[in-house]
Amino acid sequence: MDDTFLQDEGPNFDRATLEIKSENTFLESQNVRDGKETSTERTLPGPGVPLAGVPGIPYARIDCHTFFSDRNEVVEKALADCKRDLLTSTEEEEFVGAWFLTEISIWDTEKERLVLLTKESLYWVKYDLISLKIIEYHRISLTDVDTLVAGELVYPPTSILPRLNGLAEGVSTILHNAIRQEWSSITSLSSTAHFEPRGRNMFGVRLMWNKGESLSLDQRWNPFTRNIPWLTFTSHPLYWHKGSDSNKAKYDVQALHLALKNLLSTSCQILDNPIIIENYVGIGSLVHNRTGLGFFKIRGKFSF
Repeated sequence: MDDTFLQDEGPNFDRATLEIKSENTFLESQNVRDGKETSTERTLPGPGVPLAGVPGIPYARIDCHTFFSDRNEVVEKALADCKRDLLTSTEEEEFVGAWFLTEISIWDTEKERLVLLTKESLYWVKYDLISLKIIEYHRISLTDVDTLVAGELVYPPTSILPRLNGLAEGVSTILHNAIRQEWSSITSLSSTAHFEPRGRNMFGVRLMWNKGESLSLDQRWNPFTRNIPWLTFTSHPLYWHKGSDSNKAKYDVQALHLALKNLLSTSCQILDNPIIIENYVGIGSLVHNRTGLGFFKIRGKFSF
């Protein structure tokens, strides 16, 4: 059973209603074409080089320096705080690893989360990178997990999100070039190339403890429900902007996937399939994700 804890201030937590290679390369895992799964590797520019010109790279246009998680030692301190505050009271749990990843909710909204893994449990933590304190955390026992799915994050065939993403990316490209006064780039834009439908093009991991049962109507359509019996993680945006493997490791969801495969019981189904994000229209999630509202960032004169 998963447990949820909230903290407003200080180290004490109150119970809530839910628990719940030296080269920089990008691996497109589980690309699905004609029903077959393939993998391709692309060499990326070094750290600090804009990725906007590299096709198929997630979060290519972000300014990684606006993320509080890009500041020196901030993520390391956050992971150390969570390990100290959450695991010291459960000394019987043997620590395995910790990562800073992106959680994708049932409503397709992205939120950065600290993930701690022990041999018995998985913790996912909402951590305030500005005031440096735990806001909320949840725990799930690994014995409750009955399915682990790893693969490309995809939308249903009838979803219009890929088209909306393509439209938003095309408009963003034109505005970006106009602001930088790159008029030759604007006039040379193909009428359709920058507006083609765009999927997520990301590898993800989903842990499920629903024992094969589908969601109830209340779980599926209530935007305030929190007892969803699965978790979906992908790599943090900074993963694509860090140079060496050692710098990228803590943002890499594939490392979590490998660790989970070695810890889950033999009764748990381990599948290599595309992970369907059931978002069909999702204008709200599109705005939320493109503006990075689920991440602690510097936003002009404000930071949140």
